[in-house]
Amino acid sequence: CNQPVCVTIHDNVDIYVGSNDWCIYVFDQTGKLKNTIHVNGIPRTVSIKGDVLHVANSIKNRVQKHTTGGQFLQLFPEAGQGQFYGLHEVIIDSNNNRIVSDEGNNRIQIFNNNGGWLLVIHEDNMCPLGLALDPQGNIHAAVFQNVINVYTKEGDFLREYGNPNFPIGIAIDDEGYSFVTE
Repeated sequence: CNQPVCVTIHDNVDIYVGSNDWCIYVFDQTGKLKNTIHVNGIPRTVSIKGDVLHVANSIKNRVQKHTTGGQFLQLFPEAGQGQFYGLHEVIIDSNNNRIVSDEGNNRIQIFNNNGGWLLVIHEDNMCPLGLALDPQGNIHAAVFQNVINVYTKEGDFLREYGNPNFPIGIAIDDEGYSFVTE
């Protein structure tokens, strides 16, 4: 695996590692390579919901959907509303909506399961990077301004917290505790 950039685990079994060589490598729990998925760009982040793999492609500024076995399913957005500039992360909520941090456009965008645009959360100079959902379904965004912004799933600002030094990634456990990489 050449220069890994992201990792996720599927069903506590397979490990998916995105790499700068435009591939996602799938390993079993022992570290044995099971599959290589070519994604035509650098996979900035990889998220899995069910048997669908979502890749935030930072070269093409698109979200790619594949099966966990590697079969290509969809590329979005197509044209018009929802175009990305500086795509950073994609996560999936409980309604199978895709929540995408669009760093270069200072916004978070939400798409339905088919890639149709639903909503934009925009604030001047927000620069969202990492995204996570808390147990209530609120969106936590690690932003360039050294805070974590929290929004409802409808896009309303709730609060900000923390003082991390250039937060890039965020994860939230089942009890609502945040873990931030800086």
